[in-house]
Amino acid sequence: MIIRNFKISDLDFVINIQFDSFDDPYPIGILLDLYKHGAGFLVAQVGRIIVGYVIFWVSDDIGHIIAIAVDSRFRNMNVGSLLLEKVKYIFKRNSIKVINLEVRKSNFDAIRFYINHGFRVVDEIEEYYSDFEDGVIMQYNNSYN
Repeated sequence: MIIRNFKISDLDFVINIQFDSFDDPYPIGILLDLYKHGAGFLVAQVGRIIVGYVIFWVSDDIGHIIAIAVDSRFRNMNVGSLLLEKVKYIFKRNSIKVINLEVRKSNFDAIRFYINHGFRVVDEIEEYYSDFEDGVIMQYNNSYN
């Protein structure tokens, strides 16, 4: 498996993973806007298949993970962990000390995944998602590792 920068030719794979992973996936236009406007966008590739992706950016010296997802056929194979560790490394290399993300309050698997990678719950946002589910804000301090 390799982790590399996203290319437009990866878009169909990313869309399929996204629709398989999220109840409220980002519209294609938003994905393209993030890419065009300089968000970090990495994919995990096995052979010719994209099996996961992560989108991230920096705002006000804080790293933010926008989305991370893995093809359901490749879950529990460390794909998500490798993508997340790569993003943490990129942020650290660029002196970004704090990383934030939001996750659905009901997504216990994702919350556990992030906790296992050093994130902690720091706050909640009421009715954060389009279906009015609350969001959980998680944070990682990148200066310790």
